[in-house]
Amino acid sequence: MSELRVLNAYAGIGGNRHLWSAEWHVTAVELDPRIAAEYARRYPQDTVIVGDAHEYVMEHAHEFDAVWTSPPCPTHSRFNHSVKGMKNREVKPPDPRLWEEIAYLRDLGGRYVVENVHVYYEPPIPPDVVTLRHYYWVSAAPLLMSHAHTGVPIANEGRADEMAAAYGLPPIPVGAVKDRRLAIRNAVVPIEGYDMAVAAFARELAQCRGSGSGERESAT
Repeated sequence: MSELRVLNAYAGIGGNRHLWSAEWHVTAVELDPRIAAEYARRYPQDTVIVGDAHEYVMEHAHEFDAVWTSPPCPTHSRFNHSVKGMKNREVKPPDPRLWEEIAYLRDLGGRYVVENVHVYYEPPIPPDVVTLRHYYWVSAAPLLMSHAHTGVPIANEGRADEMAAAYGLPPIPVGAVKDRRLAIRNAVVPIEGYDMAVAAFARELAQCRGSGSGERESAT
């Protein structure tokens, strides 16, 4: 499983990818050129494509062994549809790309993880895993639910470097991206990204970990 070809769509700064095996061949797709450049700085071994992640998923997902996708969350977010969140905002209907990608990847029948926030409405496709901050639709769920799935305390307030430390991520250099705090807030907690990916992409590793014989550092 060391030569797994993984598509990391809507890659952001790569919080989900932080603990993945360096031996996985990862192709990251990110629309924002500055965010994509920060991802490339962090993971120089990955192939980074600046472009529309949804189009790339729908056209190329079948070319990969495994797919991680994190479609934009604002139109699904409970916060953005709260009284505070809607103040001075244009209220938009839920972006259908999330549900299109879940349905497509399920029909494709491969290994996948789709990540998003807790939606404010009844999800038309129920999530397979629910964590403190996220819903996940996965081809296989983690066998061992670590603290990442029962609640990682996250500092959503404070300075960007403090938030990065709370997430377990290196800081973003000043000036690298337009909004460092937002780039970090949009990231998946690395341990959660690891557990979800290993369970869905490399089931044999998850089984080893569940039996107590596997270590996170040996995920290759």
